[in-house]
Amino acid sequence: MAKYLLAVCAAAVMLGAPTLALAQTNPATAPIRNPPPVCPGPVSPWLAALLARFPAGGPALRAEIARILEANPRLAREVAVAACSANPDQKAAIGAGMADAANYFAKLGSEAARLAEAEIRTAMLLADPLTRYWFQVASASNFNEAIPGFGNAGIATNRCIKISKSRPDDRDCD
Repeated sequence: MAKYLLAVCAAAVMLGAPTLALAQTNPATAPIRNPPPVCPGPVSPWLAALLARFPAGGPALRAEIARILEANPRLAREVAVAACSANPDQKAAIGAGMADAANYFAKLGSEAARLAEAEIRTAMLLADPLTRYWFQVASASNFNEAIPGFGNAGIATNRCIKISKSRPDDRDCD
């Protein structure tokens, strides 16, 4: 009897294990059952007026969003919600302005600045996909400043300004 029980268990494991593995879902690729609303709330009047002032988006709206969030990072959620009702050019400027503000706080390094940066990055979860895309693009464009010797002419260079003409690869530095 023990042999039959062992054979049945072995067959169940061999036949049932692949079936159970197929039944499991990967949370990274599983569809979201209840997706968040596209626009989670109404746009505040002062942000609607700001968007009306800059209908084409652009660097002026980007700078204004960054200035507002650097002054008060608690407004990040309102700005992210306002991006839902904006046109694509305004969404690009809002996303980039929010990234500028987050990068500003990241460079400060204090605990309060880290909290402000986290508040802006968390608020981006409320934004629509296009605004999040421009936030990521603008955030990534500042990474080269953090890599020593890449796009940074300051501390990372050896400050050698004279290059030998006879041997271009030989720097004649004192």
